[in-house]
Amino acid sequence: MAAIGRGGAQCLWVALAVLPLLAAPAWADRLEVLVTGVPDDRGVVACSLHGDPGGFPQGAPLAADRVAPRGGQARCVFTGVAPGRYAVAVMHDADADGRLGTNVFGIPTEGWGVSGNAAPRLRAPRFDESAFDMGPDPVGLQVTLR
Repeated sequence: MAAIGRGGAQCLWVALAVLPLLAAPAWADRLEVLVTGVPDDRGVVACSLHGDPGGFPQGAPLAADRVAPRGGQARCVFTGVAPGRYAVAVMHDADADGRLGTNVFGIPTEGWGVSGNAAPRLRAPRFDESAFDMGPDPVGLQVTLR
C-alpha cells in the first residue's frame, strides 16, 4: 500500500471538509407564515404555497399546511422550498369543511388572506400582487386575515 504524501494528505483533508457541504441543499428551504387576525380557535387555518400564477389562489398548490389556530393566530411551515417566486394563500376554515365559505354573491364568509396582504375589491388577489422571492435564506411572512 502506497503512503500518501504531504500534498495528498492536504487534498484528502480538504475533500473531507467539503464533502458535507456538497451533501447539504443549496438553499435554506424553510418558509414560515404567521397568520394573524384569526377571530377564534374553531376549525383550522389552511395555508397553500403556489409557484404558478395561473393556479393562484384557488388552483392546486405546490404544498399545503393545515394548523389549529390558537389565540388569534396560527403558524404554517413549509420545508424543502427551492429558491424562486411564490405566493401564499391562507384561509380560516372555521367549520373545517375544506373550503372557503362564501355567501350567495361569492363573497367570503370565512377569513382569508394572501402573502403581501393584498386585498383588491371585488376580485381575487393576483399572483403578482402577492408574490415574494424565496432565496438562500429562510423566509418569514405575516398574513393578516380579512
